[in-house]
Amino acid sequence: MTFKRNSLKALPALLFLAVPAMAAPRLGLSATTVGPINTLRGGNGPTQTVQAYNLGDGTLSLTATSSASWLAATVGAKVACGAATGGCYPVSIALNSSPLTPGKYTEWITLTDPKAIDSPQDIMVTVDTTGVPDSINLYVTPSGDPFPQATIAVQSSGTGIQPTVATTSGGNWLSFNSGTLGIVNLGVPWILQGTARTGQTAGAYQGTVKLTGSSIAAENKTINITLNVTTAPIIDTVRANATVRLSSPQGGGKAVGSASFFNLGDGTLSVTGATATSASKFLSATVQNNTVQISADPTGLAPGVYSGSIGIASNAANSSLVTIPVELTVAFPTPLINAGGIVNIGDYQNDGVAPGDIVAIFGTQLAPSTVVAPTVPLATSLSSVQVLVNGVPAPLFFVSSGQINFQVPYSLTPGQIATVQVNSGATTGNIRAVNVVASAPKLLPVATAAGSYGIFVNLDGSLTWPVNAIQGCNCRPAKPGDIIVMFGVGFGQTTPGATEGAAGAAQSIAGANVSFGGLFVNGVTYADSLFTGLVPGLVGLYQINVKIPADLIPAASIPVQVKVSGAVSNSVNIAVSK
Repeated sequence: MTFKRNSLKALPALLFLAVPAMAAPRLGLSATTVGPINTLRGGNGPTQTVQAYNLGDGTLSLTATSSASWLAATVGAKVACGAATGGCYPVSIALNSSPLTPGKYTEWITLTDPKAIDSPQDIMVTVDTTGVPDSINLYVTPSGDPFPQATIAVQSSGTGIQPTVATTSGGNWLSFNSGTLGIVNLGVPWILQGTARTGQTAGAYQGTVKLTGSSIAAENKTINITLNVTTAPIIDTVRANATVRLSSPQGGGKAVGSASFFNLGDGTLSVTGATATSASKFLSATVQNNTVQISADPTGLAPGVYSGSIGIASNAANSSLVTIPVELTVAFPTPLINAGGIVNIGDYQNDGVAPGDIVAIFGTQLAPSTVVAPTVPLATSLSSVQVLVNGVPAPLFFVSSGQINFQVPYSLTPGQIATVQVNSGATTGNIRAVNVVASAPKLLPVATAAGSYGIFVNLDGSLTWPVNAIQGCNCRPAKPGDIIVMFGVGFGQTTPGATEGAAGAAQSIAGANVSFGGLFVNGVTYADSLFTGLVPGLVGLYQINVKIPADLIPAASIPVQVKVSGAVSNSVNIAVSK
């Protein structure tokens, strides 16, 4: 039994919203993050080393660039190593942090070899020059409210620190939570904690931590602590102060991003304004629905990295502590696939692709305009853009500057590493590698007001979601014993064999089954599919027809998985009622 195509009118819109490998060096890294590294005020941090691996053939010829003047990297000569047959290249990272004012700084080292697969790659480096501060502000809700406790990690460099904690108002609300027998013997972060006491009203309460015994004299000091107990909203500054990275080609259009905020306090957080600061005046910001919309204009800027920041106005008690760092990379107009930027359209993970899979590429300068494939069979060129898989053009669903969706050729051999490259006109992009597997099933999810649900359809054409899960949708829960149709991607080759870019016909896959109510590994009872195969008339989309077990206990949200050719899919939900 196959599903009638006229019942799938909304499916294409949901879908779009959502040769041997060439002989070449392939870049791999032992680490993509370094730090946080503590540095003394006015001093440089210790040199760090990351190994660059050649996971392919030939020789890597790496160039290292930095996004900040305090950060520099030098690539050493090739040495033999067990991690990669192509050798290792030690990358020494110098932290010239002495000019930095107290604070936490995150920047990037970019390693590039234009002839290497999986190039470029970034190493994120974070240094903390704060040291032991003179004062600390903690923000908490009253006792019994959501977040009556706040902690802060303070980095010391000396050993033998002995703390003495005292409060001068509000009772015993302050504690020092690191060390053994009251002594911190290592230069590691230690934790200060403030906890609102029962009955402690809104207000500011004072305390101190006196440090003695440190092997570094400057750390033997008294830190003034203020506990701000408030019924106002409190912004989570750890998330809010994360760097927003944007990129645009030289002479290209504005790059856009956003920053949202998590409320750790009482009441409703209201962000009312945003102020952008940047030396080159490239940065602007507005507020929409409590989210800061960020725009970076590369007009007149030479290739390079430009920094700015955004402060906000809000009703949060700690609004003044929010500063959003923004970095704009102005690049030469070359298609660039992000590291890890080749993902399936089911759960957007880069955990391997299957023959016939529908895959998204994320990157920059991928295409000069947005074009959707007008007809089936799919073309292999849209807006003068091609995606080459092992050097062969692949069928395209749509192209845009930041995302391309394409179909993986059915001719790929499971177990191989395939290469993916975007060419825009006469401009050749970088090359990324992907693992090819026989089957990588993914059920297609949709976020609704009631939660995330799979694109599953009752035989009357309604979606198996709670009623009004999306305003105006034709939705109703399925029932035990009903036959439903589930949709997904990445199920692999069919019988008879399918051709990439062509519409599905009477092509099926044997041996698929479905788990209702839990994961296959948990031994949950599953149902064999009545039919698994390509959806007639559509490209790369699979359907599973299955009968819901008659003894399934109804619920508004039941997890569902499929197993195809031994591979287990992601988990999505279905609504089932009596």
